Amino acid sequence: MASGIEDEKLEDIKVKLFNCAMQSDWEGVVRICEQHPSAHKAIMPASGETILYMAVSDEEEKIVEELVEQISKSELDALKIGNEEGDTPLHLAASIGNVQMCKCITDKDRKLVGFPNSKAETPLFLAALRGQKDAFLFLHGMCESSERANYCRRDDGRNILHCVIDEEYFDLAFQIIHHYRDLVDSVDENGLTPLRLLASKPTAFRSGTPLSWFERIIYHCESLHDLFCDGLIAISTV
Repeated sequence: MASGIEDEKLEDIKVKLFNCAMQSDWEGVVRICEQHPSAHKAIMPASGETILYMAVSDEEEKIVEELVEQISKSELDALKIGNEEGDTPLHLAASIGNVQMCKCITDKDRKLVGFPNSKAETPLFLAALRGQKDAFLFLHGMCESSERANYCRRDDGRNILHCVIDEEYFDLAFQIIHHYRDLVDSVDENGLTPLRLLASKPTAFRSGTPLSWFERIIYHCESLHDLFCDGLIAISTV
């Protein structure tokens, strides 16, 4: 009987939290979670996410900080609760490139940097996948050096270097080959290395796309492509 009462109480709390979030009453959310610590682990109706995830989604930095601060060391598993894809609040913060929220969450538990979603993508991986260079470099700095390589590959065999080349985030790709040289020779499920993938993208090379005289001037001003290509080729031949 007591369990049924508690379940009913939690459902009532979840509805109140969700309604507060929908009305942007985030201070109300903070008050409810302060009074009912179990609310941090509750999945909100309709959204299928925790209230912290929803706060990250709205980029409510101050509220995220307050909610994370409320979570005790014994309840850190609340930070690992993800959405249907297994994305945690840190996955989301990394994806949208919000370094402040990434810092807030990892200050509570830095091991979350390597926590995988349902595709074995870590927050570090998603920061790279979305081209969020500042968030990626921050999370890179939060990783234990011995674990970094394990956080850079997902379940289809692709690593972060494959992904950023595919999306043509060449400035981020150069940062990755600087910090993760071993990824250059790594193959995906199709047997492709990042260098082979790069070779299949004609827009990465001057000769691959016809340019007008004006476009050629612009291209010469953007030396990053050449810097990246030369660096990748040099590293792959070492």
